[in-house]
Amino acid sequence: MWLLASVLPSRLASRTGSAVLGALGPHLRKHRQVLRNLHRVLPDASPAELERTARGVWRNLGAVLFEYPHLERIVDRQIEVRMPDSVRALLENARPVLFMTGHLANWEVLANYLGRQGNGLVIIYSPHANPMIDRMIQRFRTRGGGEYVPKQQALRRLTHKFLEGRSVGLLPDVRVDSGVPLSLFGAPAPTTISPARMAARLDYPMVPVRAKRLGPARFQVEFAEPLAADPEQRGKRAAIDLMANFNALLEAWIGERPDEWLCTKRRWPKGA
Repeated sequence: MWLLASVLPSRLASRTGSAVLGALGPHLRKHRQVLRNLHRVLPDASPAELERTARGVWRNLGAVLFEYPHLERIVDRQIEVRMPDSVRALLENARPVLFMTGHLANWEVLANYLGRQGNGLVIIYSPHANPMIDRMIQRFRTRGGGEYVPKQQALRRLTHKFLEGRSVGLLPDVRVDSGVPLSLFGAPAPTTISPARMAARLDYPMVPVRAKRLGPARFQVEFAEPLAADPEQRGKRAAIDLMANFNALLEAWIGERPDEWLCTKRRWPKGA
């Protein structure tokens, strides 16, 4: 698949992947989970609307897979960037930041772009269950200059000495069964508060950022204002407050473009 994608122009590769998985995805077992998650996002949608949106999820994922060999070119030539002045000042001053995003549009574009900013980027990630596939994905990812740390090692390794002024990137939009139940689309969703605790320990601002698909292999990178907790909150309560704010922003992002959210895994507890 990646050999084919690598010999195609980036936009044709993206269209090809979109067409392939757009056709295959609805026949996979995961399709039912995609529909269940989208029903939470779009409770008033008809079955036909949910089906169309779910097919869009598969098309987007197919495009992401076929865009892997082209990440450098995409970031070099095929992205637009929007950021508020507060974030621009952080980047211009090489202030290390904790960037948070979701599995939206093509999150790998963000890692490649952010890895080139400031002093670099350390990305916390979940290794693929298949070691061979994981090694192949990492070869594409590390061309962007970021260093990838498995999430199981993150708390131990992410110290000021290890980071050396680099920023941190993570995707806390997945279910973490040991997390705190925080509202997401009107239902409690187990959510990790580790990012907020990590930011407090490192004294890093928390900056949400997302990718928006503008077309095949074309994206907009959009930064939000840094998150801030209620000044009266401390410790765990402050961490919960920050992650609740992130979930609210995630709701807005997903609600705006639900077909760009990778939602093939269960996000809410069973029966929620």
